[in-house]
Amino acid sequence: AVQITDNVTYRYVITFASREVADEWWRAVSTSAVTSFVTSVQRVNAQFYTHNVNVANAANSLTTTGVATQFLGKVFFTLENDLGGRGLSIIPRLEHCADHISGNSFFIRSKVAPYEYWYHPPSSNATNTVYVSRTERSRFTVSRTASGTAGTVMIGSDNVVI
Repeated sequence: AVQITDNVTYRYVITFASREVADEWWRAVSTSAVTSFVTSVQRVNAQFYTHNVNVANAANSLTTTGVATQFLGKVFFTLENDLGGRGLSIIPRLEHCADHISGNSFFIRSKVAPYEYWYHPPSSNATNTVYVSRTERSRFTVSRTASGTAGTVMIGSDNVVI
């Protein structure tokens, strides 16, 4: 997370127990009843957040009641040294990391056998048949079932429609 009012202070490396925890933490922060966090903390992409500590410090999301206290022990914030020197390198961007945004299209594959994809041949439009294939794959649009959620980060407990 980067402080947006300067380039010197309150720079954190945020470490999440998993990708799912990162998305669930973001949902908790971005929908919190504590509006200062909703206003301050912004998600640029799956690996980059900004915050305005004059409004709310992202690191305090784990200890402020009503924000994301359920993630204490699953998320930690490491404060970077101010520009006098860096204690840690920035984690490199994952090149092949799908951002789980409601309304986007995805190739769907098996977690157990990641070389097996869902495939919907163009000739099966009338039957809506989906096959598992190791050589072919089709994109599917995945959206949260709740209305007005296009662009929202999806988490494991969301109901979705494909």
